[in-house]
Amino acid sequence: MIKTKLFFRTLFFTTAVTSAAVIFAGCSAGTDNTGITYEALQEEPGPYSVYAFRADPVTVNAFKLDTLVSVSVYQDIEESYLNDIIELCDYYEDMFSMHKEGGALYMLNEGKTDKVPAELGNLIKEALEWSARTDGRFQISIGRVSELWDFTSGSTNIPSDGSIKEALKTVDDSKIKVHPGNNSYDDMRVEKPEGTKIDLGAVAKGYIADKIKEKLISKGITSAVINLGGNILCVGDKNGEPFRIGIRKPFAPETDTLLILNLKDCSAISSGISERYFEKDGHIYHHILNPKTGYPYENELWQSTVISNDSLTGDILSTVTFTMGPQKALDLSDDLPDIQLILVKNDLSILKSEGTDALIN
Repeated sequence: MIKTKLFFRTLFFTTAVTSAAVIFAGCSAGTDNTGITYEALQEEPGPYSVYAFRADPVTVNAFKLDTLVSVSVYQDIEESYLNDIIELCDYYEDMFSMHKEGGALYMLNEGKTDKVPAELGNLIKEALEWSARTDGRFQISIGRVSELWDFTSGSTNIPSDGSIKEALKTVDDSKIKVHPGNNSYDDMRVEKPEGTKIDLGAVAKGYIADKIKEKLISKGITSAVINLGGNILCVGDKNGEPFRIGIRKPFAPETDTLLILNLKDCSAISSGISERYFEKDGHIYHHILNPKTGYPYENELWQSTVISNDSLTGDILSTVTFTMGPQKALDLSDDLPDIQLILVKNDLSILKSEGTDALIN
């Protein structure tokens, strides 16, 4: 028996609870942050010193980063400005994509240069710090391995053991070093073994969402929702009320939610197996790959959702906590301030970190 499920980013976006759902879909070359839905509730507009609040958002949608992205602002602002904001996705995709020919990471991976922009160097450095904290469960040097797997085209081909073993020889984050530069645009240097490819799919969207939020705040925006293909980042609240974020039920219809969260000025990101996978001979092969084996992780979890102050942290930790399994993930979240964790096991039971209940509707 063979089943294939293409990778979908889904968003349940309405301006009122009873409105019809609009499903957004797309695909990604990196980690999957799935399971997030967004319901925007109608509220009466209120005063604001720069931009007046409004009940219906000003929203722009675009296909960026190989997925559908949107920015919705609940204040009076020109749509043209939001179009300019969303173009940041193109700028950072050129820099962070391992597949974008001529881009900074592409050129580094292909051995064309070891010099990178400061933003890329610092992002690699932060990812390496998390890699060191997770005993190798999370490694950005997995690029050669991830290239072997195809979870988006409908193929059910499983890479050969030989090709995986060969690619695994290039996976070792401890051998990647980031060096400071000379304060120019190309002001950092990345040292890595020949043949190693860096994959920033588990961190890039989180970083980009945070940058979009910075731009909105600099413009005086205090009420907005950023959605990068399922990575949700709330800017402030909706005229004093929280935004409602739904955690989707794995392997269920797009609008079937397990929990509704009430969130203000924070990020909600999920990683799970049910959105980008294929099934072959009764076994599910999903995109969250174990850098020690080259095959998908196998544990009790179907999904991990992280609520954090910033999107980059949530992006990284949603993957990290999934790879750790239930108990170690909960232990890690207890040691991290300002982090809430919701885990969905393969029997659909739900585990939550301390303090999470206060956010559940």
